[in-house]
Amino acid sequence: MNRKVRIASIRYARVAIRHPFGPNSARRLLFFDILRRMRFHSVLGACGLAVFVCFSATAQSAAPSGAGQKVSQQTPQGGVAPGAPPLQLQNLPPEQRTLTPAEQEQVKREQAYRAAMRVANLTARWGPAMSTPGVSVMLVETARAKNAAGATQFTYQIAGSGFRTGEKLNLVRWPLGGGMQTVMGGLVLNAQGIAVCGASAETAPGSSGGGQPAAPGVAANAAPAPGSAPPPPSCLSTMHPNQPVTIQATAAPGEPIRIALISADRTNGAATQAIPFPIANTDKSCSLQILLGVKDADMVVVEGAGFPPSSTVKIETITGAQDRNLNAKTDPGGKMAMVILPAVAGQTTGTTTVRYGGVVAPVSKTAPATAPPSAPSPAAADSGCSPAVTFSWGQGSYKPH
Repeated sequence: MNRKVRIASIRYARVAIRHPFGPNSARRLLFFDILRRMRFHSVLGACGLAVFVCFSATAQSAAPSGAGQKVSQQTPQGGVAPGAPPLQLQNLPPEQRTLTPAEQEQVKREQAYRAAMRVANLTARWGPAMSTPGVSVMLVETARAKNAAGATQFTYQIAGSGFRTGEKLNLVRWPLGGGMQTVMGGLVLNAQGIAVCGASAETAPGSSGGGQPAAPGVAANAAPAPGSAPPPPSCLSTMHPNQPVTIQATAAPGEPIRIALISADRTNGAATQAIPFPIANTDKSCSLQILLGVKDADMVVVEGAGFPPSSTVKIETITGAQDRNLNAKTDPGGKMAMVILPAVAGQTTGTTTVRYGGVVAPVSKTAPATAPPSAPSPAAADSGCSPAVTFSWGQGSYKPH
């Protein structure tokens, strides 16, 4: 069976996907097996906070009462509203039925597919593309050491800018293969721009650091209003006031360490990542990089930069004896991103090389065949580079360094 590679070009913070499988295709089973190895429930968990990290404030208003509110009409005892057409047999709603096992499996596959593409989209966008304009954060390495397992453990502090003075912030982490989690709340940026645990209203009288004392007669730890998300754990439960926040993590090649700082009112925020062991290559002015989408590289995001802007470029993938040519679209800045599922039918492990193959020449549908070729525009001119990156995938390939 020939391998089918699922790809999707990502333009301007959006993944465009075409469905590659027919309803009865055996290749669809291979794809679902891949998603199962991607830990389906963890993938769904990662997507659960996708809206939460978009940093867009949503205003909610209750439906008005009185004259502006629609009043439901009473139905006579006979059960038919005045003027309603008589009930006909063909107007009866279809009888609900239980899905067959095959249909239930199909629904699971569709859910897994959509969830995987959301994870790929978030992976490609994590950073400035999904941050509030003018707000940024970065991970600052402060130490590294080998742990008992022989892997390098990194320690980071978080530096930020653009947040309001004294603004209370929540820390979000997104580990590889897991869901996003709000780790703690009550953080602030100190005078040096480093995230620290902020002092509560009780420990800093008169401070306007973002929190307000409880109203008279209301307990400070009262339950949240119905329908609202519970507050994250306070940093004061494990830290001292003004103590810097530290992030400790290990990483495999191509694994991003991802965090975000989001204001408590969710009006602004910023995301960032550190890649201690990048899988990247630069040739002349252009570069390629592999980001793990999940552990064991069952899904990866290929990022490129320095290519001809607003052009269609060829990306070649080589796995064993199989060579695939894929097309990707660059943005006006010459950047591109695409998703690759490298698995091959009948194999549990493998190695894939991804390389840049140049600009795809546009095909003219109106010019005659004998017309002389026109000079390439600056946007379509080839950069003359050929970066290539290689990564391992499959069972056992995830190995923190």
